Amino acid sequence: MDRKSNHIDTDTLLHKYQQGDRNALKLLIKRFHQTLLKTIRYTTNSQSAAEDIAQECWYAIVQQLDKLEIKINFDAWALTIARRKSIDWIREQQRERKYARQLQMEANAESDVQNETSEQTTVLLLKIQNGILQLPPTQRIVLNMFYLDNLSLKEISQHLDIPEGTIKSRLFTARESLKEILKTQNEE
Repeated sequence: MDRKSNHIDTDTLLHKYQQGDRNALKLLIKRFHQTLLKTIRYTTNSQSAAEDIAQECWYAIVQQLDKLEIKINFDAWALTIARRKSIDWIREQQRERKYARQLQMEANAESDVQNETSEQTTVLLLKIQNGILQLPPTQRIVLNMFYLDNLSLKEISQHLDIPEGTIKSRLFTARESLKEILKTQNEE
């Protein structure tokens, strides 16, 4: 009996509001807010989301109150809105989690590629360093000055007091020798 009187009370408050009694809306909200929150909390299992969703529900409810013709009762109608908004919130959370997982998977895949590339680069650099150490000193010096010190052929020629043509020849020979050394290392 008490439950039925609650329905009548909220329905009565709704009718009073529709007839122009603005205080009836405040009473309706005060009377029904906890029931609305409880339903939302139960559906979403989230206390923090319940307050936000309840605000959205009240906004939707108040927008429709002036022209609303209740066929059942206010409580059932308002709780239906709350359930639908809660389900929308759950779907949005699922979409966000799915998107976050997708981003995480892409980041992990990119990280794996970067790690693999980094490992390959490190291995290659070690092979190159080892190959350079196997070159004769004359080729090694020219190669280091050209690639590591970024000196031009003319500058290397001046530093070593060797003709520029000889520097070109040694640089070419050093590159070819290094290619062969690396090729041999890869075959092993």
